[in-house]
Amino acid sequence: MKAREKFNGRVVVSIDYGQQQKPLSENLFRDPAGQTVEFNSAVDALNWLNAQGWELASTFFLVDDGDSAAYYVLRRRLPKAG
Repeated sequence: MKAREKFNGRVVVSIDYGQQQKPLSENLFRDPAGQTVEFNSAVDALNWLNAQGWELASTFFLVDDGDSAAYYVLRRRLPKAG
């Protein structure tokens, strides 16, 4: 997951599943009921993804042409054995 803050204070969150990128209108986060989900912060997005069965594995930050972004590497949480 990539998160960066825009000049207007909004946080832009994107996820790369390793698939071809779709148009922005098709790239929105949706809950299990199909409703669009918006996030107030990167932590808000991480909390939502955790509730969907993902867990945080690592983080790193990159700066490119003065634009910085936080990258969060997630993995699917495995069901507990037993």
